[in-house]
Amino acid sequence: MLSTIKNQINVMIVNDSPYMVEILSNLISSHDKIKVSMKARDGVDALRKLKDKQPDIILVDLEMPNMDGLTFIEKAMSQYVIPIIVVSNYSQSGAKLILDFLEFGAVDYIAIPQDSPELIHELQDVLIRKIEAVAGVNPMVLIPKAIARLRPSVQKRPDARGASTKVIVIGASTGAPNIVSSILSQFPADLHAGVLVIQHMSKDFTTSFAQRLDNESDLSVREAKDGDQIHDGVVLVAPGDYHMVVGPDKKIHLNQSIKRLGVRPSVNVTMISASEVFGANVVGVLLSGMGQDGAFGMKVIKKRHGRTVAQDEFTSVIFGMAKAACDLNAVDKLVPADKLSMTILEELETNVGE
Repeated sequence: MLSTIKNQINVMIVNDSPYMVEILSNLISSHDKIKVSMKARDGVDALRKLKDKQPDIILVDLEMPNMDGLTFIEKAMSQYVIPIIVVSNYSQSGAKLILDFLEFGAVDYIAIPQDSPELIHELQDVLIRKIEAVAGVNPMVLIPKAIARLRPSVQKRPDARGASTKVIVIGASTGAPNIVSSILSQFPADLHAGVLVIQHMSKDFTTSFAQRLDNESDLSVREAKDGDQIHDGVVLVAPGDYHMVVGPDKKIHLNQSIKRLGVRPSVNVTMISASEVFGANVVGVLLSGMGQDGAFGMKVIKKRHGRTVAQDEFTSVIFGMAKAACDLNAVDKLVPADKLSMTILEELETNVGE
């Protein structure tokens, strides 16, 4: 999907603020292989311009006049296959809306600090990294797929069950929120394992993310709290900006120790601690995402005779984390997104603590 002219990545900015357009343009244009080739003041203007020319990446704001970003994504994704990143000022109240953006086809989001102009330039590194990461994405994974909903609802089992003897640890990043939802929606309500989810997501979003997962799954899903017990059929989501550690008491312990590989929460931290406590009764899972977080964690799980599953390259928005695990020979099963839940359940049954 990269431009054929000097292998340049052409970017379109859709934002009604001339100030933000200028800021983003200056930050992006500092990279010699990224060019802001198109600008639009709102969704209507952007759709009109897309008829004549399509960029490699679109950066879109959340709130705009005439046509907001969510409506734009719906319409654009029905006509074109272009990676879209949401770049916006946001508050905690906008968290659910950001999740809507991701569900309708945006591949990622970048938060612009509120009321902190001095922090704007700190966006440069993350903007460039994410633009480069998604520029060459497989077009097929950008086509939104409806997540199963309106299934016959079953009563969620209460948390007051015995501590789990098995645990599934799912690590996820860019391009993975919908995959996490799809996996959990296919797990049975009487799942004989606890589930821990580490999604690279900021602290303002993980609460809403957990609530959405809870609505879309027969399992009980919530954001983890310090001291939570790991129960069968219960999914605990790592809160943003906290590492989620599994203690010897099989309880969750949260901390804000240094970032690992530049991220907090860290998939490695949770996977390694879970393997120390549960031994062979761990199934590690890595989904779409850039970087190497989770690769070493998968290696440790495998070393302790647990099982490991990863999302394949063809269905991943970014085949980074899973590839890093494959490079370490730490993946037992590499499967497409639609086979993940079934494979995880099969590995869970195989994993009997040998």
